[in-house]
Parts: sequence; structure tokens; C-alpha cells
Amino acid sequence: MLAESFDPAKNERYLSPIGGGIDFGEKSRDAAIREVKEELGEEVDQLKLLGVIENLFMFNGQEGHEIVFIYEARFKDSDIYQKHVLPGIETSGHRFEARWYDLKHIKSRETPVYPQGIIEML
Repeated sequence: MLAESFDPAKNERYLSPIGGGIDFGEKSRDAAIREVKEELGEEVDQLKLLGVIENLFMFNGQEGHEIVFIYEARFKDSDIYQKHVLPGIETSGHRFEARWYDLKHIKSRETPVYPQGIIEML
């Protein structure tokens, strides 16, 4: 499941996983659960850490640096797997759509997937 985003400075559409920041004192696993609940309104469990990526990037003309914990998880509501699109909302109020993508389709698309290195973890 990935969400499409847009970088206006690069005029680039890209895909990225659902997620967000870790609050002070919060473990990455707990942050992943919270972010999915906040953004999609859904609960997940059975989390498995796939890896960690140190991501140096440019977004909207500004440099960024983040440590990304990549988790695999299961939705508690199995009906989610029958839906092609899930509406989401960022804490900023920005609305987005998360979709299921086939890995072969992702690898063959020109649309980049960020952070770099995540495809190899899937």
C-alpha cells in the first residue's frame, strides 16, 4: 500500500508508504501503529521491522534528512484488503489516497518510490 504525493519544486509525482514522525519518547513500532490510525483511521498489528533507511532528500526545494523505519503490518479489519483505494488525511489536513500496488507494476513504472531502497525491502 502506497500513497501518491507531489513535489512542486521538481514537478514530480512519486509514491511513498503511509507514515510520519516519531514523537519524543515513542518507539518506532508504536509510531507506525499511531500514524496508520491517524492517517487512514484503521488499526494494524503483527508488525515486522523490515529494515531502516537513512534518507537524505530534497523536497519542495529544501534539504531533508530522516531515519526511516520500514514496517510490514496487517490490518485488523480484513475487509481493507478488498478495497482498492483508502482515503487518508495528514495531520496538516492534506487529503490523499492510498492504493494497493503490485510489486511488478511498481518496478516497471516511471513513478519513483521513496525513500530510495524501500522496494528492495518489499
